[in-house]
Amino acid sequence: MTEARIQRRAEESPALLVQLSDLHLRAGEDSGGPATRVQHAVRAVAALRPYPRAVLLSGDLADEPSEAAYEQAHALLAPLELPLHAIPGNHDERELLRSRFGPGPAPAGTPVCFAVRCGPLRVIGCDSTNPGSAGGALGSEQLRWLDGALAEEPETPTLLALHHPPVLTGVRSMDAIALCAEDRAALEELLAGHPQVRTITCGHVHTTMMTAFAGRPLLICPSTNSAVRLDLRELDDLPFAVAEQPLGFAVHTLLAGRLVSHVQPLERLPPS
Repeated sequence: MTEARIQRRAEESPALLVQLSDLHLRAGEDSGGPATRVQHAVRAVAALRPYPRAVLLSGDLADEPSEAAYEQAHALLAPLELPLHAIPGNHDERELLRSRFGPGPAPAGTPVCFAVRCGPLRVIGCDSTNPGSAGGALGSEQLRWLDGALAEEPETPTLLALHHPPVLTGVRSMDAIALCAEDRAALEELLAGHPQVRTITCGHVHTTMMTAFAGRPLLICPSTNSAVRLDLRELDDLPFAVAEQPLGFAVHTLLAGRLVSHVQPLERLPPS
């Protein structure tokens, strides 16, 4: 499909944005793994009506980053024929992700962040990765960029996306690699001056969660690859454990000026 046709179709459809998170692709994997599960999610997205305008990828596209893993991610998502807006997660490598998904050339080590339109909805993605650590950080430079980007369109309803949630979740294995407390506080203070941010969305935790942050809804999107087992005991040695429960993705849309987010479960695939 040509770029002009994609643009024309997008302009004719409502502001429907799909969010896929935590794909954890491994290049050269056997069938029945993460790639098969992404294909399953792509089929579910393609069946949505009206058809979405774009896809937000909220981190951990790769489990083990390589050029081949990001090529595989792009190829798996290509049948949707939609703009793909990606931010990295703690398993990703910034430069490899940027080289395949954009948003464009930048000096090495520069955070992968973007501000784009999805019809009347503005989507801003921030890079919460902290190279060398599984935990998250934003840093003063990126926070200044975010403050400036939000100031450019103070009246436009906006969805803010990160990989690491800016809150603790109670899942100890994930909270151990959370966004750092200093940046959680700084982000909350920053957002107080930007009421057009209607919702914050994240990945990282491999399950659906809802809470509030800076007086706005915060949605943690499920993974397409695995679901974390819910265990809220206050034990620091609890390991990351998966659960046999539905995977999923999120769908965001503006309705009468209100940003509404739906979580869509994926039917379980038969054993391979």
